Amino acid sequence: MRNKSLIVGSLSALALTLAAGVASAHVGYGSSLYDQSTNTFGALNNFTPTASSNAGWISGMSNNGVNRTGAVDTLADTHNNRFRFFTLDSASTVSITVTGTANSNGASVLNPGFSLFSGLVPASSHDGVGDLNGLTPAQITTLQSAAIVGTAANTPGDGGYLQGQAALATWSPFFDAMDEITAEGGGAVDALGANWGVYRADGNFAMGNNNGQVSTATFTGTAVGDGHNGDTLDNQVTWTGSLGPGTYSLVIGGADSNALSSLFTAVQAGTPIGCTGVSTTCNGTAYGTDYTNLRLARNMFISMDVNGNVSPVPVPAAVYLFGSGLVGLAGMARRKMTAKA
Repeated sequence: MRNKSLIVGSLSALALTLAAGVASAHVGYGSSLYDQSTNTFGALNNFTPTASSNAGWISGMSNNGVNRTGAVDTLADTHNNRFRFFTLDSASTVSITVTGTANSNGASVLNPGFSLFSGLVPASSHDGVGDLNGLTPAQITTLQSAAIVGTAANTPGDGGYLQGQAALATWSPFFDAMDEITAEGGGAVDALGANWGVYRADGNFAMGNNNGQVSTATFTGTAVGDGHNGDTLDNQVTWTGSLGPGTYSLVIGGADSNALSSLFTAVQAGTPIGCTGVSTTCNGTAYGTDYTNLRLARNMFISMDVNGNVSPVPVPAAVYLFGSGLVGLAGMARRKMTAKA
């Protein structure tokens, strides 16, 4: 483990300025964390994202005792995780540390976990792709590519991503995509139950977007969580290992099993809006305030070391205060000199 007290102390002031509220969006990678071809790290703000809830990573792990067990296997919601990426052009030794930092919205500090995947899913991918609600005719045409719907829309058995999609639970935030999924021949209920979303933190997963693009992120075998598999529970987790050339997805979320139990209970209380079963009239899912509160944004800081090259680090709060104090003293000195003159 690295010197955690120094890292956390230097981040405390920065964390208070980060976004509060609920973080919820389609997959957005931001700019590259690191590009080895130019030996360049990305901007500091790309290393300080947020994640919704304290359960995103653990919800995607097999045998987590809550939504993925021997009796139930409800794939997770990607919206509870944060996606980042980096690119290597040669075999390298890589170290990644994610630290949960203070929140100004009253949320608990993130217990981070992350998984590494080879490749990227398309930008703005989401678990409920295929849903046509709110789309214009032109947007529908773009969405309904061969990759998404096969040879033709509403034709079961002619290929496409939706044909292979399993059923989403009636309480899932993405249930209103089920009429489009079933129209393409998908929507069969998995043997261990209908799904929450499409994410696996310890396996391959495919996603699509409204531009009609689909791709698969391939699990590298790396999945680590704060307080799991011998790691000390301290709002930080580190992995160090060797990676070959390629582009990698770093998917980060919360690793708190108790938070997952609460979140899974809250999400299952959701009710589809405008329908009671699969229907073209479905339009979203209604949830209680407990679900919203459990998904408040959690701040984090990502640090990387690639072959000894280290990512940017925030200037400690004490340095900011010291610098502002010097500026203030200089201003006072100038005023005194002006007054004497």
